Amino acid sequence: MPMSIGFFFNTMFNVVDSFYAGQISTSALAALTLSFPVFFIIIATSEGIARGSAALIANAIGAKDDEKERLLTSQVFSLGLICALALTLIGLSVAPHLFRILGADGAYFDLAMDYVSPLFIGAVFFLLSSMSNAILLAHGDSKTFGKVLVAGFLLNLILDPWFLYGGFGLPAMGVSGIAWATVLIQAVGGLYLFSVVLRRRHVDVTAAFRQLPKLKVYAEILQQGIPTSFKLMSIALGFFVTTYYLKFYGEAAVAAFGVGTRIEQIALLPAIGLGAAIISIVGQNNGAGRADRVAECMKLCMKYGLILIFTSSSLIFLFASPLVRIFTDDQAVISIGVHYIRIMVFIQWGYIMGFIYTGFLQAIKRPMYGFIEATIRKIFLPLVVFYVVVEIFHVDLTGLWLSMVTINVSMAIVTIFYARSVLKKMVLR
Repeated sequence: MPMSIGFFFNTMFNVVDSFYAGQISTSALAALTLSFPVFFIIIATSEGIARGSAALIANAIGAKDDEKERLLTSQVFSLGLICALALTLIGLSVAPHLFRILGADGAYFDLAMDYVSPLFIGAVFFLLSSMSNAILLAHGDSKTFGKVLVAGFLLNLILDPWFLYGGFGLPAMGVSGIAWATVLIQAVGGLYLFSVVLRRRHVDVTAAFRQLPKLKVYAEILQQGIPTSFKLMSIALGFFVTTYYLKFYGEAAVAAFGVGTRIEQIALLPAIGLGAAIISIVGQNNGAGRADRVAECMKLCMKYGLILIFTSSSLIFLFASPLVRIFTDDQAVISIGVHYIRIMVFIQWGYIMGFIYTGFLQAIKRPMYGFIEATIRKIFLPLVVFYVVVEIFHVDLTGLWLSMVTINVSMAIVTIFYARSVLKKMVLR
């Protein structure tokens, strides 16, 4: 619940960004949508390594292997720093080409670059926050990060309009101001989380700085983290694929899709919170050899996950129109956005099952399935199916949405059967 509450405010953080972009123009709102998959590369890298680290550390704690725990925590920050520098250099070089592929040019292209460039420059703060939270989560602390996300949302309410419009000696920065506000909030949150890790003595910072990078430990972390990072990146790439085909339906469709996905995130908050809980609880019990408690955890997560998702999906279906109107007064965007939401709420159960079961597989140190599943669901099938329905059959926008439903439901069923077979073997062992 602390993680779900925290991620609610994190989602509202993104809602605030989209709201202020919508106040500028529909083009600015569409530019944020276009930038999302590029920005998500940062999120995918930081969260993938963090989840891999958290799973390894939680298993070490469960197995009471103090030496392994110390070794992992002492190396995770240096690995994060290396990844952050690589992200900054590669991201700033590649982003313009990606935007061109997606059909951005002129003012639309400039707005997208104005937004995404500061985020890549501040990538180190995203990594610092994620690495610190990985250690706290492995120890069972989800409250601290949740509080940071709430504080970040409140701070964003102040910084977004200030940086956007200027004032108090600060010049108006437009769309780039929204991004710089995000970077500053990540810096404050990351430094605070790092201070909590140090204060609780989860990591010996002097020993960490004295130690040279241990490639064997890096390899172990990356073995767990890279599949998860690529899984998350496949979500971004899938966003690229969807956005590419949406361009055939106009800028309003792209903007509506961006608004719709923001609202979808609200319904998925229980899934994110439960996925975080699984990393800690299943990871520690798996390390301790308690398959019975792993099975109990999964049963409870599925029960409460479905109750929560059906409740939130029902509310979003009923209030789709006023929710979309928060972001824009463009009637075309509103009409498309409401229609999209009222179709996609019917597959939210599949998303939450995916979060829970791939979280379980990550926690027992089997992350590859999540990468394979996401690649098929977000990239391979959309490339094939969208090409057929859009390029060959020329379906309307509703047909495109329904093809997305078919893909996601099919993969959710496959994931449920696979993960349950793995769990059954664990319990019978």
